[in-house]
Amino acid sequence: MSNSTNGRSPCSVTLQRQYGLDVRLLTPDDAKAVVPQLQVEDLLAAVYSPQDGYADPHTVVQGYATQARERGVKIVQQTEVTGIRLEGDHVVGMDTSSGSIDTLLVINAAGPWAARIAEMVGTTVPVYPRRRHIFVTEPFSDFVHPSPLVIDRTSGFYCRTEGRSILMSPGDAQQVEGYKVTIDWGMAEETARKAVQRIPVLERAGIMSAWAGLRPLTPDEHAIVDYLPGIEGLLCAVGFCGHGFQHSPAAGKVVAEVILNGQASLDISALSFARFQEGILLPAQSKVPEPD
Repeated sequence: MSNSTNGRSPCSVTLQRQYGLDVRLLTPDDAKAVVPQLQVEDLLAAVYSPQDGYADPHTVVQGYATQARERGVKIVQQTEVTGIRLEGDHVVGMDTSSGSIDTLLVINAAGPWAARIAEMVGTTVPVYPRRRHIFVTEPFSDFVHPSPLVIDRTSGFYCRTEGRSILMSPGDAQQVEGYKVTIDWGMAEETARKAVQRIPVLERAGIMSAWAGLRPLTPDEHAIVDYLPGIEGLLCAVGFCGHGFQHSPAAGKVVAEVILNGQASLDISALSFARFQEGILLPAQSKVPEPD
């Protein structure tokens, strides 16, 4: 999780405080004291969690992998899953670019590619890849270092320090064809416009680099942790909407519990496929359009 000054709702603040988190509701002037470069004249309030922090995804994933190998897990890299074999509606194996594997259990944790895995057994999951851009400035000293993650809930813009630079995004969620992650440099202008509206000093920052990635969004912007309906042995942990790294410790725990014990120690019924069939979606910040 990231050290943040943003627009979480008061009810979210209350919920988080119930679990012992130091989450503070700030006045605009208080927010400016945390990040002096903020433009706060149009703000009603801000939320700040000073004990949050940053984590490096690569290092964390390597830590997971090291521990997994020590426990006997075989990790096969640079290997594409090309098919899932069924007998009736039961999973019995999978085909990969490195050969076939006999198994009665497949876990679909393919992120933006979750729907491709579901297609291998003739069905779908409501996970839609949406492209998001990140831009990194040249080293820039006229901003608080290190900074909290600053999120403008109105525009979707967010930024934080990355070394001596500023990492920022317009908060875009673009529909793309063919899982493209190429950079649309036209988004740099939108990012700069949103940046200057909230943090005017960023007008003087030059862009040094950029990348784009895919967020696996669901219609209600919440994850799916459930067996795929109609297919025995295909467990899905998908649709984390760009927050999978943050949620991975809890997600891994409940997935393991479902496999080993038949159910999780937490009530995860709200993350089931049934909510889409029954039309009982979880509250979301914005509606994700389904593809035509």
